[in-house]
Amino acid sequence: MNEEQAVSKVDGILSNCGIEKESDLCVLNLIRYTATTKCSPSVDPERVLWSLRDHPLLSEAEACVRQHLPDLYAAAGGVNVWALVAAVVLLSSSVNDIQQLLFCLRRPSSTVTMPDVTETLYCIAVLLYAMREKGINISNRIHYNIFYCLYLQENSCTQATKVKEEPSVWPGKKTIQLTHEQQLILNHKMEPLQVVKIMAFAGTGKTSTLVKYAEKWSQSRFLYVTFNKSIAKQAERVFPSNVICKTFHSMAYGHIGRKYQSKKKLNLFKLTPFMVNSVLAEGKGGFIRAKLVCKTLENFFASADEELTIDHVPIWCKNSQGQRVMVEQSEKLNGVLEASRLWDNMRKLGECTEEAYQMTHDGYLKLWQLSKPLLASFDAIFVDEQVRAMERTVENIVLPRHEALLFLVF
Repeated sequence: MNEEQAVSKVDGILSNCGIEKESDLCVLNLIRYTATTKCSPSVDPERVLWSLRDHPLLSEAEACVRQHLPDLYAAAGGVNVWALVAAVVLLSSSVNDIQQLLFCLRRPSSTVTMPDVTETLYCIAVLLYAMREKGINISNRIHYNIFYCLYLQENSCTQATKVKEEPSVWPGKKTIQLTHEQQLILNHKMEPLQVVKIMAFAGTGKTSTLVKYAEKWSQSRFLYVTFNKSIAKQAERVFPSNVICKTFHSMAYGHIGRKYQSKKKLNLFKLTPFMVNSVLAEGKGGFIRAKLVCKTLENFFASADEELTIDHVPIWCKNSQGQRVMVEQSEKLNGVLEASRLWDNMRKLGECTEEAYQMTHDGYLKLWQLSKPLLASFDAIFVDEQVRAMERTVENIVLPRHEALLFLVF
């Protein structure tokens, strides 16, 4: 099946199952479609339910299926396992929620197989992505949670085999043993507008691979960028002279941040709920609302979006009793309104006395991103120690306005 056929098949599933923008039941229909996943005859719903007993979202998922899809909850063979799994996934707010789901389903008491679970999660992820492409208003964070969790699972047991010794072309650099995977990266020919993602655990040689790549392609010019200042300093000592090492914030500061510094309007610390609470509209204050505004701004800064919208407001928050609850629509509207007002005041270069209105480091990085910066001419750009939450921001800064090959390292 080629790409065009695959897209057509997914579109057909959305259409045939009522997973459409015009349908108020599109999310429930997604659960209903997932419930059609074939189970092995050995799957015992009661044992699966027992395996999930410790998951913090199980009670909410059960209530959802029981109330809105009663035929799946009271099926002849017991509750539909995949309907519960889909409900837990859709209620998730973090990668940890999905990881806990996988942990529960791996228990000996569970009768589902991990290949079946993995295939089901991939299916849900594809449909969630397609829903966003079709304009259905559903958070893309759920898709990310699934994708990253599956990545962690599939790479948790990978072992690399040393296959080749790569001599250094730079004086004083010692020879290192390269794995087969590293050798494939070194042999990769640079092409404009390509994105290469290097994913591995800490200490497995990701940065060393970039060093060897720069050494091998010694006639090319590279830009090495990271979010960590100490890592950038270390990189200056280990990379060859054809690599310029910077942090994203240092480049953004040079173009945007210094303007706020000269006006004494730069906040050297992270924006806190305490700061935000002092500038919230009368009757709209409180720690919970202030924290919601802070998180909304964080989500906006980490996105590739040009406008702050209600999509950046968190789905979940903790109430005054410390319970995890869904954010009500009225609170979402107030949150995006207050966050927008705060962002408008942060961008102003005039003097201000309110600490919450001072520009933050992530704020001027966002402004730099929105200015669509033109980086110097490089053949490839290395983004090391990449922060997953900032991936869209990074790609939006570098692509598609530059002809360089982009390496993202996780």
